[in-house]
Amino acid sequence: MISVAEARSRIQAYSHSLDAIVLPIEQAVGHVLVDDLLSPIDIPSFRQSSMDGYAIRWEERTQDLRIQDELPAGSLQLLQLDQAASIKVFTGGLIPEFADTVVQKEWVELKGNSICIKSEKLEKGMHIRMPGSEIAQQTLALPAGTVITASMVGFMASMGFGAIKVYRKPSIAIVITGNELVAPGNPLLTGQVYESNSYALRALLKEQGINQINVFYAKDHLEETAYTLESALVHHDLVLLTGGVSVGDYDFVVQACLQVGVDQVFHRVAQKPGKPIFFGVQDAKLVFGLPGNPASVMSCFRQYVLPATQMMSGKKIDEPIMGKLKHGYEKQSNLCFFLKGRVDSGIVTVLGGQASYQQNSFVQANCWIELDANQQKFEQFSMVKLHPFH
Repeated sequence: MISVAEARSRIQAYSHSLDAIVLPIEQAVGHVLVDDLLSPIDIPSFRQSSMDGYAIRWEERTQDLRIQDELPAGSLQLLQLDQAASIKVFTGGLIPEFADTVVQKEWVELKGNSICIKSEKLEKGMHIRMPGSEIAQQTLALPAGTVITASMVGFMASMGFGAIKVYRKPSIAIVITGNELVAPGNPLLTGQVYESNSYALRALLKEQGINQINVFYAKDHLEETAYTLESALVHHDLVLLTGGVSVGDYDFVVQACLQVGVDQVFHRVAQKPGKPIFFGVQDAKLVFGLPGNPASVMSCFRQYVLPATQMMSGKKIDEPIMGKLKHGYEKQSNLCFFLKGRVDSGIVTVLGGQASYQQNSFVQANCWIELDANQQKFEQFSMVKLHPFH
């Protein structure tokens, strides 16, 4: 067995960003920007009114000012403001030449075709957005490595970007092995269990914005497992197999991987749950063999698969946070433990139902608690690593 730290290190050594693709900005949410994004224009690109009101010369503010014209937003007219005059302007619209201040319409009194300014709050330059005041041309708008969010889409559109270059997210194959598994919704016979791992893994991947997911099923048979794995490797960047990864009479995943040309990087990690985990590579494709018990699948996904998919997508790996144990805890082995926990205001509780087959504690859990392999006893309020679910 290798340590958890060594397993993480080996996986990261093989996890590289996938190729760059160009996506429309509205489809790029959740993807990672490949290159620095520089604004091709000044925003605003012209002197722009931030209010409905009247453009004036500041030094003429105490006079009655004739309403010379109006400039609706979107107008392409290039008006020049006359002496002792005002031009009606609108939010987002152009400021006429020679005007240096906009007085909002609530601060003026209309006198026929003239205005009289009634507010003493007016300041020179008020309500005029200067060119480049949001961002100047050729200024950095978004640095490479930025994860695109929905709130950034409008900003990119305002600079004129219709599409951007981002890293491709991995396509994932999930191979479920086992003779005893039945799809939910079907009758359950004695000796059978409902298959839940594919549902959990798809949900976890979709939380990461990964949607290219296909599920395959294989019975506990070497040739069937090898054929299914080989088929899955053809069109996917990463393959997850669940079950059949230990050394039992019907555990064929490791043999199948080697049979189809997957190079073993490691098999078995000093951890609980998920000790029999397998990791291998075929060219640039990653293959994980996860134990079949649901809690083992969830734990191994969080510790090993998630960081790999993040690196393949060009993202930074989520780092653990620290928390204090609400109660003391003592391990019975020198393995690294991953326990289902609930953290609240920095204090974490070890939940019940920690067996690798048990899922009911996931209803309350919001993190994995990592307990170091080299320490057996953890006192109350000991600082421990936490891996939040979200």
